[in-house]
Amino acid sequence: MTTVGTVQVPRRWSVAMRVTTGAAMVAIVVMLVVDATHIDVLGWVLAVVMLLACGLSWMILAPIGCARYREYRAVAVAPVVVIAGLGLVWFGVPEKVGWWISAGAMTDAAQSCRESEEEWFGVIRTDRVRSSDGGCQFTIDDMAIVGGLAYFPPGTPPPDHGGAGYQPVYTPYDGNWHRFEVTMHDHP
Repeated sequence: MTTVGTVQVPRRWSVAMRVTTGAAMVAIVVMLVVDATHIDVLGWVLAVVMLLACGLSWMILAPIGCARYREYRAVAVAPVVVIAGLGLVWFGVPEKVGWWISAGAMTDAAQSCRESEEEWFGVIRTDRVRSSDGGCQFTIDDMAIVGGLAYFPPGTPPPDHGGAGYQPVYTPYDGNWHRFEVTMHDHP
């Protein structure tokens, strides 16, 4: 037991709060890595389930720690970690850092556009690389959409397929790079 003022904090409460905070930190790290590397949407699901479990545990432990043991610092750590991590994800910091690390390798690969499957470029994992629409497409399939990043040589704009179904829709990303997603139905 540790002592706070004149009240002793039971070891089991301290361990439970540390485990809750540690699990929340792991979940946030998983979210940051998945966001930076585009590994898999399953990582997001795992992280969200972990955060929900940590939140439930924290909602039980926090009132006990504050009311009975006056352990405000230990109680505050988990929410600060979660808010900071989610803030980084919200503002796209992991994706920007992942792109910053990977842009050179992806640009080099795009200029030769050698077809391949299941390859890493920097920290970004692609499912497929292929030449298409006058550029080079790097498919990053996250199970929610079929899409990824496409490189078009300088002076070559991406084509506009007029909203036709099963055709890529390109949006600017960074310089000669564009995001693309394949729509499954026609758009007016």
